[in-house]
Amino acid sequence: MRPTTEWDSLPRFIVGDAPDDRTFVLHLHWPRFLAEVYEDDSCVLGKPLWIDEPEGMSETDLAKLMREADDFYTAEADRE
Repeated sequence: MRPTTEWDSLPRFIVGDAPDDRTFVLHLHWPRFLAEVYEDDSCVLGKPLWIDEPEGMSETDLAKLMREADDFYTAEADRE
């Protein structure tokens, strides 16, 4: 089930740091998910932990969403 409109007023993505030096990207619009960032020569997002089941989304749409999350993190990392 899609969250209420209040969720849509939040930013689409945010970056969060955990106390153990891990970094995550959180997608706050439907379907919400959390993905860990793995960095070496490039940024790679781990498999998403779905908060909302992405029912009805195609594999193509899910792959696009993950690319957008990766692009968001890369842009945020470049700003620092």
